[in-house]
Amino acid sequence: MSLKNKIFASYVVVFLMIMLMLFSSALFSETTKEEPRFFCGTVNISKEQRAGRKLFNANCASCHRLGKPATGPALRGVKFDSLSLHKYLSSKKHQPTFPQLSIEQVNEILKYTKD
Repeated sequence: MSLKNKIFASYVVVFLMIMLMLFSSALFSETTKEEPRFFCGTVNISKEQRAGRKLFNANCASCHRLGKPATGPALRGVKFDSLSLHKYLSSKKHQPTFPQLSIEQVNEILKYTKD
């Protein structure tokens, strides 16, 4: 085999390898399910938790954070049921009181704060 034929054969092999890599990535990307990508500052929450997040931000976020203490304690994974928490938020033990929150709204906040 002459030198020209060897060089030509190596170019063909390199070209075929590049084409194989391009087409295989296109084929496999369609068949595999790609996980959603998250960027800095984004949080993936379910539709059920969106109402709770909205209520938490409107009523609780001025004093509480989910993962770390602020003016009030951290509220991630708080161990209350919605009725007990509703009574506590409406009583004078909690300042400020939140009598405007219904039991359903408190339940939405609890869904948001749990993991």
